[in-house]
Amino acid sequence: MLEKALSKTAPSTATANFSGRWQNDLGSTMFLAVSGGRLDGTYTSAESAKGGPITGDVIGFVNGDLISFVVNWPTAAITAWVGQQTEESGTTVLKTLWQMTTNIADAEEPEQLWSSIWAGADIFRR
Repeated sequence: MLEKALSKTAPSTATANFSGRWQNDLGSTMFLAVSGGRLDGTYTSAESAKGGPITGDVIGFVNGDLISFVVNWPTAAITAWVGQQTEESGTTVLKTLWQMTTNIADAEEPEQLWSSIWAGADIFRR
């Protein structure tokens, strides 16, 4: 399946600028620095299970206008995003899909493991 998908993709012709501050529709912000094809930074989620903002480290990769990054939260959770930078009404946007996994107690894993994986979408703007 992956080989088929990769055979249909066009090679990226331009390197997008992902560095700087991004904000999504929920008010979460991230600051990214890119060096070569790697990125790092910080992500502050406006919402958390404890009711307030939470910050985690970002690591990831860029390839042309494609991006993939992961945040390791200090609350036993990890979120991964993949997406693509594009233009919308003259504004640079980053459209992404994400999956987050949270820890489930070992004793609860047989019945609850799949409930630990959440999915969604984010649109980030500069």
